Amino acid sequence: MNAPLNSLHGRLFALVAAVTMLVWAGAATWTSLSTRAQVEEVLDRRLVEAARMVAALDVPVTDIARRGPRTPYDRELSCQIWSLRGELVSHSAGSPATPLATGEAGFSERWIGDEHWRVYTHVDAQRGIRVMVGDNLSVRDRLVSGMMLGLLLPALAGLAALAILSWLSVSRGLRPLDRLAKSIEARSPDLLTPLGIDKAPTELAPVVRAMDGLLSRLAAARQAERDFVANAAHELLTPLAGLKTQAEVARRASNENMRSHALERIVFSVDRTSRLVRQLLALAREEGRVRDGPPPRTSLRTVLDEITQTCEPLADAKGVTLDVDRSCRDRTVAIEAEVLALALGNLVENAILHGAAGGTVRIMCGEQREIRVMDDGPGIPPDQRERLRRRFERGIGTDVPGSGLGLAIAEAAIAAAGGSLDLRSAEPHGLVAAIRI
Repeated sequence: MNAPLNSLHGRLFALVAAVTMLVWAGAATWTSLSTRAQVEEVLDRRLVEAARMVAALDVPVTDIARRGPRTPYDRELSCQIWSLRGELVSHSAGSPATPLATGEAGFSERWIGDEHWRVYTHVDAQRGIRVMVGDNLSVRDRLVSGMMLGLLLPALAGLAALAILSWLSVSRGLRPLDRLAKSIEARSPDLLTPLGIDKAPTELAPVVRAMDGLLSRLAAARQAERDFVANAAHELLTPLAGLKTQAEVARRASNENMRSHALERIVFSVDRTSRLVRQLLALAREEGRVRDGPPPRTSLRTVLDEITQTCEPLADAKGVTLDVDRSCRDRTVAIEAEVLALALGNLVENAILHGAAGGTVRIMCGEQREIRVMDDGPGIPPDQRERLRRRFERGIGTDVPGSGLGLAIAEAAIAAAGGSLDLRSAEPHGLVAAIRI
């Protein structure tokens, strides 16, 4: 039974033992005090009855002592009969020569030599005598101690039995927890199926449900990771294959025009690969970001200037105009500047790529801390919007080059900062991507 106190087993047993000892000590104290009081009352009554009995007899006390049955306490119970004039009329064997009490009727206590006596004095005025019956208090102490010892030994044996039974009961009660721990310990790291414990105790049921939920989320996360790696490999394979093909074309080109065209395609493939890698790194960084404490206040002017400068070359290439609402520049929002720039930059880049050629991409600020990016392209059908939020998902029938990560990155960044991304149709056509902080 040497369980460490930092174990649940040891703590429960220590708690049960402490409560049991507290109750037992209280009961023992109450029993001791109650028993002593009752014994004192019984012995006091014996003194009263003995004194009245002696006073009612006409025989000497010494004769009564010789005729009566002897007990282990006979020598400790003394009786004296004194006349009211102060003469010793009779006394029991072994009683002291001096008066046991002062002579007043009732109970009193007196030290005679090294012995402490409790005496009851009965005064019979008609016969002119005073009967004193005394108890040696050391006898009373031995009597009470003997009674308490007789009660204490069985109680201690019962306490030891209770400790053993409590230990066994705690062990049996914690057995389902031990089985749960062994079941989890025996599982392979690759096994992410639910524990399969159907009849768990009521107290363990929340733990089992939480573990099953955690395993389900881990299984989903692992599957998402596998899908992510597979999709990333597929997306990287396409531009790499194009790079290899165009490099072969450039190497074998017989004229300068063919070589220049191949080199242009190589540059295009490198740009596409670089953008994909940059997006993958941004997505991984945002999904693994841990934020501690309240976010800082960020000025939209700085973020919008950075996005405009970054996206202007792409907008010029498509003939798209970037229109930034002036009221946005004077606002501040509770989000990191890097996070907002990442999310808003991906939305603006998507709007430029998927908007109408020669159209306009507008950045506006609405109420309730909302930043909107609106284009005048074909938009996204409502039934495809949830699908396009996922990684590597692209619109059906689109011929715009891309990896399908823009919306996923924007949503991951905003969600980690406590915001949300809303997609809705623009009037008369186009798409509104709204960031709500």
